[in-house]
Amino acid sequence: MCKKFVLASDLLRIETRFNAHLDPDTPCTSALYAISGGEGSYVITSQDPHLIRVYKFGMNPFFTDKPLNLINARVEGDKNSDNSPHYTGSKAIFLQRAFRKPIQSQRCLVIADAYYEWSDKDIPYLVYLQNKIRPFAFAGLYDQWQDPQSEEIVFSFAIITTTSNPLLQSIGVKRMPVILSRSNESDWIKASNHLADVLRLLVPYPFEKMNAYPVTDHVNKTEVNDLYMLNPIGKRLRTEIIPTPLVNHRLHKEKPPPDKLWFQGHSKG
Repeated sequence: MCKKFVLASDLLRIETRFNAHLDPDTPCTSALYAISGGEGSYVITSQDPHLIRVYKFGMNPFFTDKPLNLINARVEGDKNSDNSPHYTGSKAIFLQRAFRKPIQSQRCLVIADAYYEWSDKDIPYLVYLQNKIRPFAFAGLYDQWQDPQSEEIVFSFAIITTTSNPLLQSIGVKRMPVILSRSNESDWIKASNHLADVLRLLVPYPFEKMNAYPVTDHVNKTEVNDLYMLNPIGKRLRTEIIPTPLVNHRLHKEKPPPDKLWFQGHSKG
């Protein structure tokens, strides 16, 4: 499951990274340290691969009479009911009515810097990609829904989830969002791609390229949006080698401090 994620990169960094620009009709959002269902966030759709828009997290299928707010879409569809990480069956997401049309023609990149996951002991962890790879993209689906009462048009998205990799399994987590490699992002939102080509992209991200550490349980509070929630309160699941800048020690008497990860060194307030 992926019920909360982080998007703290500024707009310029996002536009440069994805070779896209913010839709002129879309307001710029501020840094969000725990985006949850019902909140708006940046996406890039298969319809307009060079435009960044703000859609609501929690998809409402076009055919519903009331909001369903589907935050996740399972790769396996209704199969793998016990969420076994060793599942090797079919990717039946296209059999579910809510996702049948979106998986064919309404795919999107959900832009993020990291996300939160809860261990089997209900401890929140911040999960991120090593080597400062941020922002990155979740595989997402979107839809357009009209409120029958107000007639308002709402664009919303869901994040696709798959079985967890060994890193997440080590803390008892059975599912994870599909994180796309940079080389696969354009294929995911290429409108002309066949379903078989799309489904092959829906796999767990390599565990050796990820890491996670425990964070404050304040991430459970929907009203909190603060940088300090990114601070580690315990050890990382994997040891990382943090490089130090190359310097000429004949000219520098003091050894420079290590290059801190983006998620280190933030303080409350």
